[in-house]
Amino acid sequence: MHRGADAGFLLDSPTRLKIDLSGLWTYKVTDGPEGVVKVPSAFDFTGEVTFQRLVELSASDLDKYQFHLVMLGANYNTSATINGDFITNHIGGYTSFIAPIPSNILQIGKENVIRVSTDNQLSATKTIPLRSQVWGWRNYGGILRDIYILGTPKVYIADVVASSELSNDLTVARMKVTAAIDGIVPSATDTMRTNYQLYVELYDKQTTALIATSQVVPVTRQGKQWDSARVDLNIPGPRLWSPETPDLYYLKTYLVSTATSAKLDEYHINTGIRKIELLNGKIMLNGKRLLLKGLIWMEDHPLFGSALTHEEMEKDVALIRSVGANAIRFSHHPPHPYMLNLCDRYGLLALEELPIKNVPASILSEEYYVELASTALREMITRDRNHPSVFAWGLGDEFESWLPASRSYVEPLVKLAKNLDSRLVYFATRHQASDACSDLVDITAVTLMTRDVKDFKREVEDLRAASASKPVIIAKMGSEVQPNNHHGYSDPLSCEAQARYMVQHIDAVKSSNIDGLFIWSFNDWRGDRPALTVNSGNPWMHTLGIVSYAREKRLAYEAVRAAFNGDKFAALPIGSNPSSAPIIYVLSGLVILIGTAYLYNANRRFREGLNRSMVNAYNFFADVRDQRIVTIPHSTILGLIVSAATAIVTSSFLYFFRRSLLLDNLLSYVLISDRVKEIVVRLILDPKQFLVVFTLVFFMILLLVSFVLWIVAPVFKVRMYPFPAYAITMWSTPPLLILVPLGMILFRLMDSSFYIVPSIVLFFVLFIWVLFRFLKGISIILDVYPPKVYAVGLFSIIGVLACLYFYLDHTQSASVYMTFWYNDLLSRGH
Repeated sequence: MHRGADAGFLLDSPTRLKIDLSGLWTYKVTDGPEGVVKVPSAFDFTGEVTFQRLVELSASDLDKYQFHLVMLGANYNTSATINGDFITNHIGGYTSFIAPIPSNILQIGKENVIRVSTDNQLSATKTIPLRSQVWGWRNYGGILRDIYILGTPKVYIADVVASSELSNDLTVARMKVTAAIDGIVPSATDTMRTNYQLYVELYDKQTTALIATSQVVPVTRQGKQWDSARVDLNIPGPRLWSPETPDLYYLKTYLVSTATSAKLDEYHINTGIRKIELLNGKIMLNGKRLLLKGLIWMEDHPLFGSALTHEEMEKDVALIRSVGANAIRFSHHPPHPYMLNLCDRYGLLALEELPIKNVPASILSEEYYVELASTALREMITRDRNHPSVFAWGLGDEFESWLPASRSYVEPLVKLAKNLDSRLVYFATRHQASDACSDLVDITAVTLMTRDVKDFKREVEDLRAASASKPVIIAKMGSEVQPNNHHGYSDPLSCEAQARYMVQHIDAVKSSNIDGLFIWSFNDWRGDRPALTVNSGNPWMHTLGIVSYAREKRLAYEAVRAAFNGDKFAALPIGSNPSSAPIIYVLSGLVILIGTAYLYNANRRFREGLNRSMVNAYNFFADVRDQRIVTIPHSTILGLIVSAATAIVTSSFLYFFRRSLLLDNLLSYVLISDRVKEIVVRLILDPKQFLVVFTLVFFMILLLVSFVLWIVAPVFKVRMYPFPAYAITMWSTPPLLILVPLGMILFRLMDSSFYIVPSIVLFFVLFIWVLFRFLKGISIILDVYPPKVYAVGLFSIIGVLACLYFYLDHTQSASVYMTFWYNDLLSRGH
């Protein structure tokens, strides 16, 4: 726990007691292991964990203080008890909360047992954030941030809000300070005026000199409710906060006794004076045009997960400041409050957002979800509104804002944010041209990941022209990199290409006269789902950082520093771009073609079987029923050839569309298990291994179909031996031999979008053909009326697919999300 005048939340005060609860706790995983763990820390699995420790209290402390449990962040559903008595339950992993502890449950000595349970299980529809899709952040669990017991006087200052106004010439400031009072409420028969008064003092943070003192005002109440107390301070010649001069003030609010003038409670905050306004579609800070040069910071670290130490957070902020940035976007969730304290001190404007990313409008517009988001927004703003570094409040990132239904989410949240604080409000979108909610917010914030710099510049200029009355910022732009790839900038995944991207795109933004940009991202991070669309070589690792996961500077770091500061950057080598078309498809196809041709010409029985199965399937399967006209080796070889051909075509499709978010998310639903998807992703990105493994997989599927056929044959009151079932399955597949030459050229063929749909249609036509051959073979072998077999077979397949669909839809809302991603592609014209 960080103490002193720079603590992130609830600064130290001489009238208050803090009992630090960081350190060793025992833990027990539900239906799992137990042991001892250091808190704060992050656990990297999904489940419920109960933490426990003892705390010592003295008799004098119990008499003097009202105690509160303070937790700066625990993910996701958190409940706490002390000595077995319920204290609080909190929903949300990234906002802080304070819960009063009833005095009658506390004991003198070390026998006070604190038990905290956390459950980081997320829902696909009912949590903030939702169960992560691909490219989300890691869903760490546990007590992620500081935890302590706060002792306040029995009547205490619960909250202080300081806001300032500047004169037009910026030479005089007026600070308005509002204090909320809480504690043991006097009896309802008491008069409105109490025996308490309140006043504030303002100090220069750097010199500690007293700047101003307010008048003393009485503290009143209505019935059993305390009224807020309000005082004003006039500050001549104020020192203004800005990224260039992050001057801070230290505000002390005093609750005093009317009778004795004794200070009963003190509440301290850091604050700053600055003026942010919109003028003719421009952002003005202290009367000057503000251009945001920012980075997106991901709260993740190889040693600490999302439970970064204060020292590690400060190292990150120092690196961000030294690159020339003047802003940080916390695009995924509110950060540790100490990060905002660092932003105040280092001079970094903060854009702070709710953890609402890629949420479909059908979920977003639900009343319960708006209520859940409103609670999170209220907690975020009330905790952080005194930070001068906080520039704007974000309502989410890339949700379905292009649909009018999302207005029922955006409109009430904008109203709530404005009621709580005067700062600007925004959300980030990928679809500014068709956005249905942009008129409700103050800033046009657009994700723009276009790689070609000419197209990027044109899109930026179009944004500026379309939003002339509002500030425009690029909320997210960046370039993924393959670590240790130094092939030169001709290779789009090289370190040189990432550096060149930064120089060119930052210059394009500067020349376009928009209001700023945010680079995605400062650091690499681990995702919560394995992703096909990453290029790091690790499906869990997202490598868009200008520093690595371990905070090692990349070439892009120096490129960003040069671009942000207007310096020239060293020339980069062109290098070469390796071909993206794997030659393995051609080579493996040739091997299969030559082997098949040899077998066809050299073995008369195989040749005749193949010809008869294609030309006269009825007689062929009738002969299979009556006599063994095909052999097990020939059937097995045919099955392996067809399986290899299917593997080539499947690999070609998947490898060609390896950059598709639609496919990436579809795999997450169909494969269900993240571990299975990780294996499949690694195979897709390595076609050689894919062909070997999936040839065996497809052959095993054929074996399984043969086995199922043998098992279900008695349903038709017919006895079937294993070999006919095996022969029917294998010799139904010869039409798929067409896939061998197709697989050799398919990858190149799909370079022209004209051939993509016909190729997919051909693929499915062939499989339908094989399916009907298979059902026809069953009807012949079993001597059953063919329409009956067709009906049973088709209904069985439809039934299995329907069960899978309803299962995925029930457990993961798959149809909602696949519709979201499909509409996303259509809206962007892809």
